[in-house]
Amino acid sequence: MTSKINRRSFLKVFFTGIVSAIMGKFNKSSAAAAGTDIYMPRQIVTKDSTTSRTIMWHSRTPHNSLRVNVRDSGGNVISYMGSGGPFQDDGDSFYINKVLVNRLQPQSKYTYQIVQDGATTPWYPLETAGSNTMEALIFPDSQCSDGYETWRKVASGAFNAHPNINMFINMGDLVDNGEAAYQWRQWFNAISAYMPSKIFVPLMGNHETYNLNWKCRIPHAFLNFFSVPDNGSNAFQRYYYSFDYGPVHFIVLNTQFEELDPIKPGMMEEQLLWLRQDVAASDKPWKVVLMHKDIINYDNLDSSEPLADIDEVGKRFMPYFDELGIHLVFTAHQHTYRRHDHIYNFEPSDHGPVYIDTGVAGNCRYSVPRTQHFDKVMLPQPETDNYLTIKATSEDISVQCFLYDGQLGDSFVLTNSKQV
Repeated sequence: MTSKINRRSFLKVFFTGIVSAIMGKFNKSSAAAAGTDIYMPRQIVTKDSTTSRTIMWHSRTPHNSLRVNVRDSGGNVISYMGSGGPFQDDGDSFYINKVLVNRLQPQSKYTYQIVQDGATTPWYPLETAGSNTMEALIFPDSQCSDGYETWRKVASGAFNAHPNINMFINMGDLVDNGEAAYQWRQWFNAISAYMPSKIFVPLMGNHETYNLNWKCRIPHAFLNFFSVPDNGSNAFQRYYYSFDYGPVHFIVLNTQFEELDPIKPGMMEEQLLWLRQDVAASDKPWKVVLMHKDIINYDNLDSSEPLADIDEVGKRFMPYFDELGIHLVFTAHQHTYRRHDHIYNFEPSDHGPVYIDTGVAGNCRYSVPRTQHFDKVMLPQPETDNYLTIKATSEDISVQCFLYDGQLGDSFVLTNSKQV
């Protein structure tokens, strides 16, 4: 299995989407506030979630007044003005609007309301982070060929089982085709009940870089839909970033150099320079990396060859992780859950970062053999869908993997960088 387009057949996905595309360019679904031109309201992670949040939404037409009202527990309201701009892709056109909400108090509960030329949304919850603890949901690849019904099922099961978790991460390959407008609508609609009230942390996967002909392109939709924290780059803004939440410094890396180098070279070199500077600037007790592609090459692995090599993504990044003292690395892409445990200097170890390939949260499943050298824990075969939780204090990090029906599939704890 490779990261190239021929790793699976997309014919079924294509024909499944035709019906959705014919149904209309922008169906007024539950993702829109009733009776308004406000669609897909969502909270996007900021550099410091203790004091700020980015609120985004779509509209079919431009509006002169865009703002967000934020109300504290005492009923006091502050208004924040925003901006919007046109977006066009896959024959569809609309406006993307955003407002940066800041000057909030840490570990506090607010509500917010989008106001657009007099039209308003309901008041949605907005909760700022504290400095001592964090908890999040982690979803693997959510790409689907069933109208994103599987993604809806997995996500709703996770949110219902963990209603107090305030942040969720999607590990890339959110959609099967990054240019297909109907897929983005289905993806948003599937989790429309949760996006206004939960902090969203998006990763770019290789499927976000595909056009309708399955050729690589600049991930236009992804880059516009999610206004993630600034990384200081002129050429690769929003391709990679970092943020703090509680005692954890999260580093969101981009593994799509294979797809992007031929059309936009230089990302990896720039990103590695940034990585050193970013980690050095953080004083958080835990450093966690989030990146789409896994570090193990399963392509030529079979039962007669139970050992696997480190792939090109691993060869590029892992020496930096060793050097910089990264504690935990979450990956995806293979659509299978594998806990590799500690790997140091490209070999299994009793120290170094712990690597987790997070699994699958959509209906696109691969047959991935086990490497005895690196795969220490895997879910029962054949795999179904799953999600993870991560919870951290300054003393430890605990990770649990759940099947879509809530059954616990794996769990472990890191304490002072050691697994117990």
